[in-house]
Amino acid sequence: MPATLTPLRGDAIRVTHEEVNYEPLQRDAALGALLFALDLLGRDAIDVPAMRYADRVTLGPALDAARQYGLILQRHVARVDRQSPLLPAAVKVDDAHAWVHEAAKSVPEAERDRFCWRLARRLGANPWCDERPAIALENQQFGMFEEGFEEIEADATAVPTDDDATPA
Repeated sequence: MPATLTPLRGDAIRVTHEEVNYEPLQRDAALGALLFALDLLGRDAIDVPAMRYADRVTLGPALDAARQYGLILQRHVARVDRQSPLLPAAVKVDDAHAWVHEAAKSVPEAERDRFCWRLARRLGANPWCDERPAIALENQQFGMFEEGFEEIEADATAVPTDDDATPA
């Protein structure tokens, strides 16, 4: 299911994917980090034909720039040498770290923990080349293999059975 982009007031953007609204995204870098996190960097991942023409004119350049930021993150995360960053000269590790945090802040509160755990796993071990956790958001740290992730994933994917139903 492709995601949709919607312009908001003040040059902000909303991404809707699998019935979750991620907003407001005000920078292309944060949008790129979100697209990376949700694995939406492919050309067919965003439903561009569904956009109004006026929205395509304004969102098209933002989407193209965001994809570039997302590809920078994807390349950095896929690097073989986990002790050194693989970023363009103009991009510092702290910049990439900030993109990820800004994207995580766009996630609705009810989805944030699960999103952060998944993003931490996607970023892999030592994503910032200095042993920092992948994400430290609102006094919570999310690392790749910390306890709790399996429980969160199990709760999110649990299918209710007839035994779970309460009698009427």
